[in-house]
Amino acid sequence: MNEKIKQILELAIHAPSGENCQPWRFEVRDNTVSVYNIPERDNSLYSWGQRASYVAHGALLENIYIAAPAFGYTPQVTLFPDSTKPDYVVHITFQESQSATSPLYPFIKERVTNRRPYKKFTLTEEQHKEFSRISEGIDRGRILFLEKDEDKKTVAQAVAGNERILFENPLMHKFFYDHITWTESEDREKKIGFYIKTFELPPPAQGMFKLAKNPGFVRNVNKIGFSKLIAKQNAKVYASASAMGTVIMPSNSAQDFLLAGRLMQRIWLTATKLGLNLQPLTGILFLMQKIEGDGAKELTETQRSFVQKQYQQIQRNFGAADENVAMLFRIGDGGKPTARSLRLSPEIHTEEIDS
Repeated sequence: MNEKIKQILELAIHAPSGENCQPWRFEVRDNTVSVYNIPERDNSLYSWGQRASYVAHGALLENIYIAAPAFGYTPQVTLFPDSTKPDYVVHITFQESQSATSPLYPFIKERVTNRRPYKKFTLTEEQHKEFSRISEGIDRGRILFLEKDEDKKTVAQAVAGNERILFENPLMHKFFYDHITWTESEDREKKIGFYIKTFELPPPAQGMFKLAKNPGFVRNVNKIGFSKLIAKQNAKVYASASAMGTVIMPSNSAQDFLLAGRLMQRIWLTATKLGLNLQPLTGILFLMQKIEGDGAKELTETQRSFVQKQYQQIQRNFGAADENVAMLFRIGDGGKPTARSLRLSPEIHTEEIDS
């Protein structure tokens, strides 16, 4: 296969995905690439209708847009080219062009989730200018930031409600712990799931976190407010950011979630370029998609009501009452993260065209 296209795809897979599930495979034919979703990679409650995976594919596609010019190509893209095949996400034709390097290109492999507490400082005017240019060329979606302490605190409390649900719902609790890799060697072997060190747990919390793997233990400690305490502590960490940000889309269609992923990746790479850290905070958002999509019968009525209230609070804070909050994140300075998620080699199937 074309070695340059292979190199582009090897860069593209450094895109974020839920639980680091990396839900993509590629079919390459001459200078065209068909990108397919692998739905079984993400069967969590957070991926109703594969919306979370479509965000990941959007980030992957943005990496391709950024990387291709460095190899002398311009990608011509068709989203969801076959309505009878929902897992056929993107068709790309690589057309030869003059080589050029995007300012974001050097940061594709540097981008990383940082879950540490962030230092509190105000974003500079120059940083604001960089972020204001992100949506150029994408005619759907809005990017909004909140920087007032009270706003950040309120949104942080709302998104931290995800952790409360996670430790109260047995299905979500099991899924979460089943997808943790506990040692460096296990993480290197699997290259998928949550690596424990990426959670940035302080020493006092590490022991409790391991104890909380036991469902019986969690049921007992929840009687004295364990899940609420975890949410409260995480909310404090989230609120330490310089800004809370969101990507607002007009609908919750598959295409809008993919475009939200493209915007999110631009934000993340721009933050990396500026020496800033970023952490996505999407649990409540995707649980809300699940509730609206199929009723989320896996949650109790109380849990569904709780998720709806947190989501509505987020909408109010960002002034997006009638729009879809597709992504949410915090930005700041957390220093260098302890660890980063590894990547599987890209799953590439080739079919050469006879000359």
